[in-house]
Amino acid sequence: MTNLFLGFLNRSLSAAVLIFAVVLVRLAFKKAPKWLLCALWALAAVLLLCPFSIESVLSLIPSAEPVQPEIVYSAAPAITSGIPAVDAIVNPPLQAAFTPDPVQSANPLQILTWLAAWVWLGGCAVLVLYAAISALRLRLRVRTAVRLEGNVFQSEFVPSPFILGVIRPRIYLPFGLEPGAQDMVLAHERAHLKRGDQLWKPLGFLLLTIHWFNPVMWLSYVLLCRDIELACDETVIRELGCEQRADYMQALVSCSVNRRRIAACPLAFGEIGVKERVKSVMNYKKPTFWIILLAIIACIVLAVCFLTDPVASKTEEPADPAVSNTEATPGPADTAPEEPAQPTEQDDNLSAEQEAMKDELSAAEEADNSVLDELIGKAVLDHYADAVQPGQIHVESHVVLAEDRRGTETVTVYLLVLQEIYSTDGESLTLENGSYIPTAITFSLSTSSGAVTEYWEPSDGSYSDDIRAKFPPAAAEEALQNDQAYIDDLKTASFQKALEANRSAAS
Repeated sequence: MTNLFLGFLNRSLSAAVLIFAVVLVRLAFKKAPKWLLCALWALAAVLLLCPFSIESVLSLIPSAEPVQPEIVYSAAPAITSGIPAVDAIVNPPLQAAFTPDPVQSANPLQILTWLAAWVWLGGCAVLVLYAAISALRLRLRVRTAVRLEGNVFQSEFVPSPFILGVIRPRIYLPFGLEPGAQDMVLAHERAHLKRGDQLWKPLGFLLLTIHWFNPVMWLSYVLLCRDIELACDETVIRELGCEQRADYMQALVSCSVNRRRIAACPLAFGEIGVKERVKSVMNYKKPTFWIILLAIIACIVLAVCFLTDPVASKTEEPADPAVSNTEATPGPADTAPEEPAQPTEQDDNLSAEQEAMKDELSAAEEADNSVLDELIGKAVLDHYADAVQPGQIHVESHVVLAEDRRGTETVTVYLLVLQEIYSTDGESLTLENGSYIPTAITFSLSTSSGAVTEYWEPSDGSYSDDIRAKFPPAAAEEALQNDQAYIDDLKTASFQKALEANRSAAS
């Protein structure tokens, strides 16, 4: 759920950048055909609906993934907006508020994101319910409508003409429309059907439902509905003379409805932006070729620059040490060679002491690792001891991905553990049972035996989420993505241990 929410969040942020660009182009090309403005909103729909995107050096999207999924498990949470100034403002307070406490079992940002995901899902459910209730109310209102012709119906409970339905759309008219106004209204509504607007508006509302948390999406939906109506008006008035356009404006005014809420279902004739639409009809002039061409170019530029992701930056390979040293070392012409310094007796004594200290530390570290390795092996075998039958050989192998030492009190090791149970027939071994699973074991260092205080394994139903919540971020990714890199070596090690145990038992 959390990853799904973060995926939609990142898509929504990318779409917000595109929507701002669409608004700017919309303002710059007021004289362009209105169907081109609708095409701009189609670009936003493509970005929101497409499950993948391609990279491009021409992309103007600052970041393909501003909020990465790993942020909820990170010890230092941060966003990567692609805008350094934004990151510099957001990340310090983000880290101050959500840096996890080492003693806590879960990252606070993990909990907050989980709650946000459920709030998002609840908001989606509310908007779906709103749309369903609105459609049902309209259906009930027009249940007594009578057919006028074809898919055109009349009802006494209809305040303004509108289209209802997606698969089999119907046009509903109020009684009492004058013949001239009725012809204009029908021309408008049929233009809607010809353009497929009964599909585009519900699609826009669906995207609004998914991305309701983004204020930019509400703005874009309102503008989309206005542009749909303007484009439809334009389609009709292109074929009308001046007097007929006056009749069309009169029909708009007479059928206007004062609504202040978001319409989810119908395409109503006089519902949206009547004043703006009247002005557009009055001032309509056929767009010139160059305006159309420039608007099309603007659409193409937006598609190229905002439907693509920025090219992922690659880590630069370090320069060749030999080359670097050659460049950094001055030649004979630059400086005279220096005489090597002669070591003193004191330097010799210090060097000997340092080497001895290094050897002691190395030996102590190896001894400590050996003891810890034995404790891990015993803990694993003890944990699965109930599954071993008499006469069977039980072995384990493991690889430590990370350690967490809490002073001298406890140590937690994060492992990939392979345990196997073999049956034996002479020198022959048969694998009977086994498991390979990420594991976290906590040992108490206050006792000489290194008692196990916690033996942890992920649950089947929430395997990945459990590991990400329990393991350090780097170790979690290693356990989930690169675990197969270890399995062959672990199987070989376990089988070798089983062979040695079998030989020891035989002798």
